[in-house]
Formats: sequence, structure tokens, C-alpha cells
Amino acid sequence: MIRWRILVLGIALFLAVHLLQIVVWREWFQPGGDYPPWFLNSGRAVAFTAGSLFAAGVVLGMVTRGQIEESIISGSNLAAGACLAMVAVLGIIGPGNLFPVTLAIGAGIATVSAIAGTLAGRVIGRLNGSS
Repeated sequence: MIRWRILVLGIALFLAVHLLQIVVWREWFQPGGDYPPWFLNSGRAVAFTAGSLFAAGVVLGMVTRGQIEESIISGSNLAAGACLAMVAVLGIIGPGNLFPVTLAIGAGIATVSAIAGTLAGRVIGRLNGSS
């Protein structure tokens, strides 16, 4: 089931993270390196992108009430939005010859991070609600 607001949040979040990586690529993510700004080109950039999706997922999980399935659906929509933005960014910067592998790895990172975040947020929300 599509949650449009969450899907758009995933798009906006990935684009914002990517723009930040472009701005500070040489200082934070790839000092002295020759790779272009892309979140899979640096371990730090992977961690930052995954952490951003996880953090957004935690917030979503805390505000999402209901069954565990709802948290998983929210995380999936967040990840799907990030993947849509990922495809768009790759299309703009040039996909390269390994783009299917790149998209599969990126989608895996986005999905695991977002769903783990929503499930963690659900637990935090339930703990705060019971105390």
C-alpha cells in the first residue's frame, strides 16, 4: 500500500543527503579521492545515507501507531522513495556499466536501513507510551 507522503519524504531525504554529499565530498566523505560524489563511492557516505534513512525511519516508527505491518509498510515506502531518487540521480550523473548492481545494492541498503529504523521507532514509541 502506497503512503504518498512517506514516499515523497524518501525522495526528498535521499536528494538532500546527496546534495550535502556533493557540497562536502572532499572534506567529509572522500578526502583526496578521485571518485565522484555518490553514496556508494565511500564507506562514510554509505554510513551517512543509511543513518539518515534509519533516523527518518525511527521518527516514522514512533508516530506510526497500529500493527507491526504498518511500520514495515512505512519503512518500505520511505525506502521506495529513496530508490526512486537514486534512479533519478544515477540517470543524471551517468549510470555507468554496473548500474543494475549499483541500484540493487543501493536499494538493499535503503530498505534495510528504513525498515530497521521504523521497527526501532515502533519499539521506542511503545516503550514511551507504556511508561
